[in-house]
Amino acid sequence: MAINKIKYIRKLKKEIILEKDNPNKKFITNYKDIKKYFKYFNKILFKDKLNNFNDIKIRKINCSGQCVENTSYYKGTSFFVLELKPIYKNKLEFLNTLAHEMLHLWQMTIRHDNGTHNRLFFSFKSKFKKLNLSLSY
Repeated sequence: MAINKIKYIRKLKKEIILEKDNPNKKFITNYKDIKKYFKYFNKILFKDKLNNFNDIKIRKINCSGQCVENTSYYKGTSFFVLELKPIYKNKLEFLNTLAHEMLHLWQMTIRHDNGTHNRLFFSFKSKFKKLNLSLSY
């Protein structure tokens, strides 16, 4: 494991542990943090193989977040949209949600899976745990 990756992991784990100490501080979703943590998680969890989402939307939704695949049958292409809530209970909930949706993106784009909560999805549980994140439905 490269020294750079070890530093990345240590830095991210420290940030996540600090967020566990602030469970009541609301987090306002912003593009800067989405891009920052996407980069961290991509490097650590997905070995830099994940492409960015084609679009990111921050809007009121009835779930924590979602990775939506839009297909253009005319062009024969797919593009992926990340949808996140504008406000989370705390930053840790935001980080768990972002990593969770990135995993769905990885399933669909890298492994050409259907993107459901299946065995492939939950095979990342130990990787999430190493970063003090939780992987659930």
